[in-house]
Amino acid sequence: MGWFDWLRKDATPEGDEPVSPALVREASDYLIRQTDPKLALCSRAHERLVPGITAAIQHIRAGIKRLPDACDGAPENWSQSPELGAFFVSPDDMVQAFSRSEALQALFEANPLLDEAYTVLGTTLIEKQGFGMAMAGEMLVRDVPQTSVSFTNPRVHIVALDQEGLRKVAGRRVFEELAMLALERIEAQREARKQLGDDRTLLQARLQMLHGHGTGLDVHEGDQSALQAQLEANSKALAAAGAGVDVLEHEFSVLQGVLEETASLVQITARTMRLTAMNLLVDGPTTEPVREINFLYARAERERPVTRAVLPVRFPRRAMRNTKMSFADASRLAI
Repeated sequence: MGWFDWLRKDATPEGDEPVSPALVREASDYLIRQTDPKLALCSRAHERLVPGITAAIQHIRAGIKRLPDACDGAPENWSQSPELGAFFVSPDDMVQAFSRSEALQALFEANPLLDEAYTVLGTTLIEKQGFGMAMAGEMLVRDVPQTSVSFTNPRVHIVALDQEGLRKVAGRRVFEELAMLALERIEAQREARKQLGDDRTLLQARLQMLHGHGTGLDVHEGDQSALQAQLEANSKALAAAGAGVDVLEHEFSVLQGVLEETASLVQITARTMRLTAMNLLVDGPTTEPVREINFLYARAERERPVTRAVLPVRFPRRAMRNTKMSFADASRLAI
C-alpha cells in the first residue's frame, strides 16, 4: 500500500477498519522527517507512535468520508447550485477563483486530454451578528436580530483527476496538518527553552556581582535570596521544558501528544445552512425564498486556529481563464 493510499472504497463510514503496519510505519517516517529527523533516535520511536498514528488515520478517514460528491462547477450551473450561489456573488467571481489556482493550472497542463478536474474549494466562513429588517406576516419589522453569512478568500489547493483521488489528496493534506501542529508546538517549546536559558545567564551574572564582584550603589541584603529563588525557579522550568539530554524525549512527547489529540485538534464536520438570497441565516419558518446549502467545516487548532468552509467542485477546463499577464498587457499599464 502506497503512502496515504488508505482511503479505500471499502472503508467503513466510521473509518475504523484496520490500519496496516506498513502504512503506520510510512506515516511515522513522514511525521519524524517533517518535525525533526533526530526524533528517530528516541528509544522505540516508531513503536511508541503506533497507537497515536492508528487513531489519527481512523479519525481522518471518518472525516474524509463525509466529503460529498463534487458539484458541477460549470459557470452556467452557478445559479442552479445553492452552494455555489452562496459561495460566490456571480459566476464570473467563481471562474476567477478557480482560474487563479496554480494547482489546477498545473493539473490541466500535465493532462492535456483532461476535460474537467476534481477540486476542493476552501473559503473563510464569516458569521456576523447584527440587526436588520424582516417581514412578520405582512408587516415590516425593524431591528430584528440577524446573522449574515459570507464566504471569503476562496482558495483551490487540492486537485485530482477523479473523485476517489480527491479524497486521497484531501486525506493526505489533513495528515500533513498534524505535522504542522507538532512542529509549531516543538518550535514554541524550543523558544521557551532559549528564553529560560537567557534568563538563567542573566540571573547568574547578577548573583556573581552580589558575591563581591560589584554591588552597585544600592543593594539590599534580600536581593541575593530573591535572585537565588528566581534561579531555582528557572532551573525547575528548564527541567520541565526538557533541557539537556531530555530535549529529544520532550519533543518526542509533543509529537505523541498531537497524535493523541487529533480528534480535538483537527475537526471535520458536516454543516447545513438555510440562507436567504442575501445570505442571511434562517433558523425557523420564513416567507422568503430560502436555499439550503451543505458543506464541510474544517478547523485546525494551531496557535492561530485555521478554519475553512470546504466544498468539492468539478471544474471544466473550458471555463479556465488566462490569469497571467503578458508582456504586451503589462506594457499598456499606466506607470
